[in-house]
Amino acid sequence: METQLTSIKGIIIPASWDTNGTILSTAIVTFNEDIFAVTDSDCSRSLTHHLRETVTVTGWVSVHGSSKHIDVQGFQIHGPGEAA
Repeated sequence: METQLTSIKGIIIPASWDTNGTILSTAIVTFNEDIFAVTDSDCSRSLTHHLRETVTVTGWVSVHGSSKHIDVQGFQIHGPGEAA
């Protein structure tokens, strides 16, 4: 498993839910359709308040087989029509 600090741009989506429908985790879908599972942290938990918004996320990316994960270190939300 190799990690690399990088920035990715995409849209925040829910990735898993509990039996009551509460979102447990999020993912970032990039504009070339890569999916990065977001690792749970204090910083990443606030992403649930921005579902379906465009974001630039900076963090440590790791690849496990065909699955990509990002440990979010920071992010910037982009408003409608704002260049990401």
